[in-house]
Amino acid sequence: MTVDKSMDASSTVPDGGSDNDKSQKRFFIRWSRINKSVELNNASGGLIAGSAPTSDVDKSASNDSRLSKFLEKMRRNVIANGKKPTKKILNHISAYAAPGEVLACMGPSGSGKTSLLDVLSGRSSKTGGVISINGNPTTPRSMKRLMAKIAYVKQEDIFFTHLTVRDQLTYTALLRLPGAMSKKEKTSEVDKVINLLRLNKAADSAIMLVSGGEKKRVNIGTELLTDPLVLLLDEPTSGLDSTSAVSLLNLLRNLAQDQGKTIITTIHQPSSKVFHAFDKLLMLCEGNVVYFGKPLDSLSYLRNIQLACPDGYNAADHWMDLLVNDVSMEDVSRHAGKDQGEEYSQVKQLDDNQSSRDRLQAAWDHEAVAEQIENVLVKRETESVDDNRDEETTKRKYNTSWTAQYLVLIHRCLKNSRSSIFTPLNLIKSVCIGVISGMLWWQMDYTESTVRDRSAYFFFTMTYWVFDSMFNALMAFPTERKVILKERASASYRLSAYFMAKTTSDAPVRLILPLLYMATSFWMAGIDDRFLVFAGSVACTLLSVVAGEAIGIWVGAAVPDFEKGITILTISMLALMLLGGFFVENIPDFISWAIFLSPFKYALDSSLQLVFDRPVPCDGSGFLEEACNGRATGYASKEDILKSLNVQGSIGFNVGMLMVICIVPRYLAYVALRRQKEDVRS
Repeated sequence: MTVDKSMDASSTVPDGGSDNDKSQKRFFIRWSRINKSVELNNASGGLIAGSAPTSDVDKSASNDSRLSKFLEKMRRNVIANGKKPTKKILNHISAYAAPGEVLACMGPSGSGKTSLLDVLSGRSSKTGGVISINGNPTTPRSMKRLMAKIAYVKQEDIFFTHLTVRDQLTYTALLRLPGAMSKKEKTSEVDKVINLLRLNKAADSAIMLVSGGEKKRVNIGTELLTDPLVLLLDEPTSGLDSTSAVSLLNLLRNLAQDQGKTIITTIHQPSSKVFHAFDKLLMLCEGNVVYFGKPLDSLSYLRNIQLACPDGYNAADHWMDLLVNDVSMEDVSRHAGKDQGEEYSQVKQLDDNQSSRDRLQAAWDHEAVAEQIENVLVKRETESVDDNRDEETTKRKYNTSWTAQYLVLIHRCLKNSRSSIFTPLNLIKSVCIGVISGMLWWQMDYTESTVRDRSAYFFFTMTYWVFDSMFNALMAFPTERKVILKERASASYRLSAYFMAKTTSDAPVRLILPLLYMATSFWMAGIDDRFLVFAGSVACTLLSVVAGEAIGIWVGAAVPDFEKGITILTISMLALMLLGGFFVENIPDFISWAIFLSPFKYALDSSLQLVFDRPVPCDGSGFLEEACNGRATGYASKEDILKSLNVQGSIGFNVGMLMVICIVPRYLAYVALRRQKEDVRS
C-alpha cells in the first residue's frame, strides 16, 4: 500500500541550503537511502565486539526470534561459502531535519535509532546513501571537519564525576573554544550556559552529587559551549522523571526556536503532550522507516492504513504497540476496540496473519521521500562550489594549540590524581606500611649477618611499590576510556596532548606515597645513616615506580579488556619479579637473557651498590662464607658482598636501564592507542 501524499510531510521538502542559510550559520540536514550493515559472529549469533556502535542492535539480537532464525541461516551459508554474515541495521533511511525544529526519532529497541545518530554525527561510517548539509553532499573528510559544529549528547552521562559542574564546563571551554578568546571570555561563556540551563544551584557541587536531570543538563551544556549548529541527543529523557523530562524537552524546543539550531533526538515512549510538541517525527522499525512527518499527521496516516489509534489513547503508546508487539491485524483491531463497528470490519478484511509492523513497513513509500530529497541535492550540487571550500569544512579541527591543550589537560589530570591517589587513606596506608617495615628491620647493625636482611628490605620495597604503581597505572586508561573517547570524538584535543598530560601528571603524585614510606622505614630500619645514601636509594625506588607505571600504562592501553589486562600483567610481573635475582640466583642459561627486562633487577642492584659501598665487618655468622670463612674478625670487601648478592652492572648502567623502561613502554602505549580502529576511538 502506497503512502497517502497528503499525510506525508516530506512531500513538500524545503529547498534549504541557500546562501542565506550559510550566512545565518544554520544547518539543514538531509539524508537519503542511508544503509549500514554490521558483521555477525557466526559462532554464537551475537555481534562482533566493536562492529556495531549501538546497544539497540544488541537488544535486537537477543530478543528477536526471527533474527535467531536469520543467524542460523547465515551460519549455514558461512559454512558453505566462507563469507562473513552481516545484518543490515539501517535500510534506505531517508528524512531531513530543519533549523529551528526538533525532530524526534522513535522506535523500539533494535530499530536503529542510535545507529542513525552515529552516522549523522560522523562518529560511524555508513555503507550507502547520501548526507547533505545545506544541500551540499558531504564526504567522509568534510564530515570530520563538520563534527565541531555537530554536537552529540550520548545517552550515558560520561564525566569525571569528582569534578564540579563548573569545573567540567570550564575545562571544556578552555579546550574547545577558539584560542583567540581570552580566559575571561571563556569563563563568561561558562556562566551563560550555567544560567541558560538553570544550573546555578549545582554549579559548585561535584557531578557525582547532582541529580539525574542536572547531569543531563551538564551533558548538554558541555556541547552547547561551542555553539553547535546541530544538536543530536540519544535518549535524553532516559532515567528522568516525567517533570524533568518535560522540562528538558521544553529547553530543547527553546534552543531550536530561539537560536535556530537543528535538533534531532531519539526518544523511547514520550507522553502524549511531549509527543505532539515535536515538529517532526521519524518512526523506525527494524532499521526501516515506517513514518516521517508531523506527529499529528501520523494519526491520520495510521487511520488511512486501517491502524487507527483508539480515542483517548496515547498516540506514542499506540505506535509502540504496533511496532513492538508481533501481533496479527486481528489482535490490533481488537486492541482498538470491537465497539468501533465499521472500522473493525474493515480491518478484519486484511490478512490476519500479517503483523502490524510488517504492515507498516510495507505501507511506507520510502522511495518517494528519497527521490524528493535527492532532487534537491542534484539541484544544489549543480549550483554550489566544492563543499571542501566551505568555511565550516576548511577550519582547523582543533580550536586550541597543542601547548594550550597540554596545559589544560595536565591541570585537570593533576586534580584527578589528587582526588584518586593523594587521599588521606592512601597517606595513612603508606606511613603505616613504612612503620611496620621499620619495626621488622629495626635498627640493623652494619655487619655480615644483616647483609641479606638489607637486601630483603630493598627487594620488598621495590616489589611492593612497583606492583602498586603497575596495577594502578593499568586502570589509568580503561577507567577514563569512555570520557576520552567522547571528548576525542568532539575534537576537544589531540591524543598526544592527552597522553603527555596523563603520563606526566600521574607520576609526581604517585611518587609522594613511596617517598613517605621510604622516609619512615629507611631510618627506622637503620639501613644507612648517610643522607646521600638515603637520597640515592629513594631516587632508585622512585625510578622503579615510574618504570613499573610505564609497564602498567602499556598493558592498559594495548589491552582494553580489563580482566585480560589484569591476567597479562599479573603473569608478566611475577615472571619479572622472579627474574630480579632475589629468589632465584642460578637462572638457566636459556632464559638468562630475560633478566634484562626486569625493573626489579635494576632497582635492586643499584640500591645495593649504594648501601654496600664500604667493607662489612665479619661476625662469624657464616652469611658471607667465601669472604669471611666463618671468622668473627676482619672485613668483607664491597666487591665480595656484591658478588655474593649477584649484583651486576654499575649504578649508572642500572639507572640508565630503568630510564629506558620508563620511556619505551610509554611510547608503545601511545602507539597502541593510535593504532586502535577509528570506529572504536570515535
